Amino acid sequence: MTAGAIRHLVVVLGDQLDLQAAGLDGFDAKKDCIWMAEVSRESCHVPSSKQRITVFLSAMRHFAKELRTRGWPIDYITLDHSPHESTLGEALKRAIEKHRPA
Repeated sequence: MTAGAIRHLVVVLGDQLDLQAAGLDGFDAKKDCIWMAEVSRESCHVPSSKQRITVFLSAMRHFAKELRTRGWPIDYITLDHSPHESTLGEALKRAIEKHRPA
């Protein structure tokens, strides 16, 4: 799927890792794209252990892998590809500029 050719950019946050989530109702793999992001500020704005953060990010990556296995297009931003000063809002803004959903 090329950037700018989508109907909906479906945002899936780390606490929404469920194929039955309302945001995925009516998802069309030919017209829509799922967006997920690991953002360092989101990992450290609430005191958490490194183990909890690791499990949380692992769950997100496994869910993204499941979506790809189903053939669903996904734009997944990992910590290594996200500017460390980035906020979730800034990362989402870049995704909207990239995909230009209808």
